[in-house]
Amino acid sequence: MKHKCILSIRVAKYLLLNGFRIVDIEPSRKFNGQVVFIFEETPALIEELSKLHK
Repeated sequence: MKHKCILSIRVAKYLLLNGFRIVDIEPSRKFNGQVVFIFEETPALIEELSKLHK
């Protein structure tokens, strides 16, 4: 199972409101002091994220 890490709280909340579930929350390996919200990477999740970048 592939995962998608989301650093933005705003994006994570948006995904939660649209029916996606957080798999886990972990400390960021790239940004010290930050956390990442981990979602299962599905075609629906990728499609929803692409809507945010338009």
